[in-house]
This record gives sequence, C-alpha cells and structure tokens, in this order.
Amino acid sequence: MSKRPRISSSVTPEMIMGIMDVIFDHGGKVDLARIAINLQSDVDDLLPVVEVAEAFGFIKVENGDITLTNLGSKFVRARSSDKKLILRDALKRVEPFATLFRLIRSRKEFTAEELFEDLMKSRELSEEYRDPEEIHHMLLEWLLFTELVDYDGDEKKFIVKKL
Repeated sequence: MSKRPRISSSVTPEMIMGIMDVIFDHGGKVDLARIAINLQSDVDDLLPVVEVAEAFGFIKVENGDITLTNLGSKFVRARSSDKKLILRDALKRVEPFATLFRLIRSRKEFTAEELFEDLMKSRELSEEYRDPEEIHHMLLEWLLFTELVDYDGDEKKFIVKKL
C-alpha cells in the first residue's frame, strides 16, 4: 500500500479554505485550540482538515502550533481561480487522487465505480474508501471544485477536461 497521505472523505475544499483563512487572520501562526475556539468546534473535528492542509503543503504543525507555509500564504492570497489551480496541483500528492491522476491519463471519462475498481486493483484503498458512493461524493466535491472534470449526472460519468 502507498505511503502517500490521504484525504479524509469528510474534508471539503471549503473546509480547507476556511481553516487557511483563520490561520492567516491570526498572522500565519496559531494554536489549534485557538482555531477550535474561533470556529466553535472541537479540536478532534478539525484534525482531519489540518491533516489534509498539511498533506497539501499549506501548513506545518509543531507542538500544537499551526504555521502557514509559503505555499499556504500564496493559497490564501490567491484569487479564486488561482486557488483552484493550487488545489488541483495539491491533489496530485494525496490519495485517492494521486491514483486518479495516473488513471485519467489514459481515459477521457470514467465513473466512480470504475475508479473504485481500479483503486481496489492498485491496493490504494483504505478502510475509509470502501464505499463506492462515498468515493463518488468525494470525487464530485473535489474534482468539480477544482474544475478538473465535467459531470454528466444522467450517466454518472466524470468527463476529464483538457488541462
């Protein structure tokens, strides 16, 4: 199995943008507990979001302190269209999207079920991704947000855009 970081299926692009804005608003360095207080959330609920932001290279976490990296600062300051490009590039470093990028090089379209089967073959599925419907929802969330694909809802197919 790959050692690549993984995106928790509960984390959305909006959550990443939200936590990044909070860190930026605190001068680029803040304690995780302070973020939880500001967002009126539990630290445990924020951990998956923090882990994904760290896997993307947007933050560093040391001793409970979260610090924006140069890439994280660039992301926060970027226009909306540029944020999508930065996120698109960051997705290449985390599963299941790293595998997805390898798979779509040879395809113009795919379904979540086809991706699920390919991920099973490549042994890139963690327990969290055992449900094809969960993968489908996560793909919709991230791939449409980053404008990597179009989606045909009738056919439930993702159509890869030329990049």
